[in-house]
Amino acid sequence: MSSILAQCPLLCHPDTPCGALAALGVQISLTEDHGWDVAFVAVGDPGGLRLPAPTGPVRTDGLWRTTCFEIFLALDEDAYAEYNLSPSCAWAAYHFDHYRTGMRPLEIPAPQISIAIGHERLIQTARLAEDALPWDRTGEIGISAVIEEASGAVSYWALAHPPGKPDFHHRDCFALMLPPVERG
Repeated sequence: MSSILAQCPLLCHPDTPCGALAALGVQISLTEDHGWDVAFVAVGDPGGLRLPAPTGPVRTDGLWRTTCFEIFLALDEDAYAEYNLSPSCAWAAYHFDHYRTGMRPLEIPAPQISIAIGHERLIQTARLAEDALPWDRTGEIGISAVIEEASGAVSYWALAHPPGKPDFHHRDCFALMLPPVERG
């Protein structure tokens, strides 16, 4: 059994409209073993999306070049972690020392990713083990998505957007604060 930590809508960047989706949101739940279940829910026409081919749970760079869901965790004033979770079930995780600099792979257990596609809904879930969360869960979080439509059009979704072009690494996107986890 898990407890819900947050449910949030993602906002489409105004310069990148999405014809295939009417809404996109995320739910983060705490698992019994203090990991996370993260569910991304896209509502609209899943058939109008370009999804990468299934690959299984392999670490892969460049997942953000097509439909991909992302989580950012503020680690301190400058450092942060980035997780890329693909509908293909491929994944990547990085540590950044500062804004877009000092990037290196973050060594974590592979997330368990699954996808369900219905007539009007796509749901991608990812289970992140506690060991995959290099952080005490009290800092700022960014949740975002790159959505590529079958036409090739790309939209950018996030909890919040900074002024200007889409930039998920910008701290304005880290718009979620979770309550401290109580361990009993």
